[in-house]
Amino acid sequence: MELHLHQGELRALFMDGFPVREALRVQDVLRQLMKAASGRYEFEAAAPDQLTNHFSLPLNTALRGLVEDARIDEAQLPHVQTVFEVQPRAEDLVGSLPATLQGSWPLLRQVFQTGGGNAAQVSERLHISVEEARLMLFQLRAAGIVVPVRAAGNVAETVQVSAPTQGGQVTAPSIPAPAPATSPVGRFLNALRRLTGRS
Repeated sequence: MELHLHQGELRALFMDGFPVREALRVQDVLRQLMKAASGRYEFEAAAPDQLTNHFSLPLNTALRGLVEDARIDEAQLPHVQTVFEVQPRAEDLVGSLPATLQGSWPLLRQVFQTGGGNAAQVSERLHISVEEARLMLFQLRAAGIVVPVRAAGNVAETVQVSAPTQGGQVTAPSIPAPAPATSPVGRFLNALRRLTGRS
């Protein structure tokens, strides 16, 4: 994996030499990296003109969002086969979503157009992990944009939303903090913050 960072922003991300350009896929990769139990990280200085610029994602904002998401209890996320449908006033509420979700809403809405959609379908359509798709559905439901309508087979509905909002923005419920900074992941995140000059 290769990340191009400049002035506190993530400008490009490569997996096995191939660029990852979609915002949700970038977020998904960063989330998996944050959850990794171990890893080796190298930082190399480069001139700005040597960097690839596919997007300008504020790293501090991205990391803060990932940490907040990590506080959401697994039991609050919907089952992978639970079907959701879009609420009638969904378009009026899209502005309350995180920026990455707002940008992906046109694709997401297509998933729900034919009888609703579940995490497995969202994962396949947007090329993200099922875990990321479940989290997206949690955020969409917390914002009042989608509601569960049925579960496949005998799967019980497991979604429990208690996410408050602040200034119209969906926030995660207060749950014990994630792994301490002394873990490999914590050290990596601190190194990124030091590299970009952010606290």
